Amino acid sequence: MSPSEYRELVEFLTGKFAEIEGQFVRSNGQFVQIDGRFAQIDGHFVQIDGRFAQIDGHFAQIDGQFVQIDGRFTQIDGKVTQIDGQFARIDRRFDDLTLQIDRRFSLLDRRLEAFQAEVGERFREVFGHFDDIYRRLERLEQEYYAISQQLRRIEAALTDESGRRGILDRDLATLKELVALLQARIGDIERRLGG
Repeated sequence: MSPSEYRELVEFLTGKFAEIEGQFVRSNGQFVQIDGRFAQIDGHFVQIDGRFAQIDGHFAQIDGQFVQIDGRFTQIDGKVTQIDGQFARIDRRFDDLTLQIDRRFSLLDRRLEAFQAEVGERFREVFGHFDDIYRRLERLEQEYYAISQQLRRIEAALTDESGRRGILDRDLATLKELVALLQARIGDIERRLGG
């Protein structure tokens, strides 16, 4: 290689190296821009991290509130359990009261049935007594009618015949006895009806 060729080669290579170096400088500038952008992105990530930290703080507060709410729900569950226990006791008392009331009503029903049977029996007895009294009154009425007819005949005979006066006196005495008997029976029946 001749010195001129060598110089040309060196110039050529120097030009090429200068171009390459220019490209490296441009690339380096682009890398600096890219680094700046990455720095901006890093800044954005720092801001986002800050926001996430704030959000994490908010979530921590919300978690605290949820813990408080869970505590309140636990208290409410305890109170509901107590209320359930009270309702269970009330249900048992209600069942006991219902059984007692059923027993008392059954007892009252039996007593009422026995009372109705006794009252029915007594009414049958009273009706029987009334039937007897009505039959006796009917007989007394018939006897009274017969006596009144006999008295009329006696009065008629007295007006017609004075000779029969002795007979009439005896018949009158008999009638008086019968009337006294009837009045005694009527008094007895009235006492029974009044008593």
